[in-house]
Amino acid sequence: MNKLKSKVTLLNAISTLFLQVTLILNGFIIPKLILDTFGSDVNGLVASLTQFLNYIALVEGGITGVIMAKLYRPLTSGDNDKLSAILVSAQKFYRRIGFIFILYAVVLAIVYPLIFNVGFSFIYVASLTLILSISLIIQYMMAITYKTLLNADKKIYIVSFTQSIIRILEIALAFLAIKVYPEIHFLKFLTGVIFILQPIVYSYYVKKHFKINYEINDDKSLIKGRWDGFAINTAAFIHNSTDIAVLTIFTNLSTVSVYSVYALVTNGVKNIINSLVSSLNPTLGHAYAREDYEELNQKLDLYEYITFMLVAFMFGVTGLLITPFVSIYTTGLTDADYFQPLFGVLIVVAEALYLLKFPHLNLAYSADKFKEISRPAFVEAGLNIIISVSLVPFFGLIGVAIGTIVAMLYRLIFHVYYTSKIVPGRHQFIFYRKLILFIIATAIGVAGCLFIPVGNGTVMSWIWHAVLYSVIIGVVLLTISLLFFRNEIKFLKNYLKRR
Repeated sequence: MNKLKSKVTLLNAISTLFLQVTLILNGFIIPKLILDTFGSDVNGLVASLTQFLNYIALVEGGITGVIMAKLYRPLTSGDNDKLSAILVSAQKFYRRIGFIFILYAVVLAIVYPLIFNVGFSFIYVASLTLILSISLIIQYMMAITYKTLLNADKKIYIVSFTQSIIRILEIALAFLAIKVYPEIHFLKFLTGVIFILQPIVYSYYVKKHFKINYEINDDKSLIKGRWDGFAINTAAFIHNSTDIAVLTIFTNLSTVSVYSVYALVTNGVKNIINSLVSSLNPTLGHAYAREDYEELNQKLDLYEYITFMLVAFMFGVTGLLITPFVSIYTTGLTDADYFQPLFGVLIVVAEALYLLKFPHLNLAYSADKFKEISRPAFVEAGLNIIISVSLVPFFGLIGVAIGTIVAMLYRLIFHVYYTSKIVPGRHQFIFYRKLILFIIATAIGVAGCLFIPVGNGTVMSWIWHAVLYSVIIGVVLLTISLLFFRNEIKFLKNYLKRR
């Protein structure tokens, strides 16, 4: 049984990492095709409309996290009636969201081109809005209930491999669209309908491996729990969506395009790190459900240490190379100023802070503490909006980055504090000791790299410096680990041997 669990954990990690690689390739290739074929304004329009469509996530209200937390116990105990009740409730709720989203997409298609003077015709913007909504409609109407069940049951590899195939097909269809009929509406339609594969695969697997009673009464407690998760969902949504919305309102589509290109890099790095550690999330949930606090402390220690190492290494290198990369990526584009070195550094810092709280945030999710952490989530969201809106008229991209940094820093401090309240023997000092040491190590590594600046802006020069910077920062981080984190390294070795 332990070998089987170990294989599943490894398969989940590999599949999730593979998915993130395909997402990164997808995220760079398709926008590059759009930029080269249609220009920065169209790229900015697509990014802006996509974010406004994602506002439907606010209606979802965080129930996905609530459902995940509720599913752990019946999956562990084999309570099929409870499992069925939760899934029936979730399915009803998600389908209502789907119908609301259809109405919202129609309203947005009408209102957006009337409010924002984006330089395109009403029909052009309205039709593109509806086409971009296809994948989200499929998700909420057909796929998300089964996806949540599979993730909670540690069948992450089913979800990850399915999504990987879809993203690969999406790239192929994008190239086909550009070759056959280079029009943004046709491209986005082809790459949207392919998402129908998600519900087909998920439902087939669930029906084959689970005995869900769809006639059972639903679980009313989920709707109550939804409001506890609403603030959590709102804060996460605002982190991912506020900047582009604010830039759309107060600047122009070219600036939105600049932001979206930098975000491609940071989101790619963020998703890689998340994929490398996400397999620990269900493990935390099951340990908490068993009330095994010794194991929980060990897993949290491991989660925290690995997160620090990955964030310090990958974002340290990214901070040095993000602006040179964007300059190469946008070579030949003169319709927007993509050289924004200060913004590049600030957005890297913001995403690093966002990730550092993940071990503590995911523990709170697994412990079903949505109500207890809802107020700080609202505070974070408020800080992000208020500061970004206040500063963007004066500082543009820099303003929204500062707003995100302040909000992320506040939420990080809170979650470290809250973990010490729900995990016996977990002191805040454990986290802050790691934080200080990794900040010092990253600063030393980055300072050493600054003596070897990126050269003439060619791809080979960038690759060479990426390798060199990785070695320098990696050596410094490894040295710090051997000096100050021997216990964590020993535990990691033992954990890997057990897996």
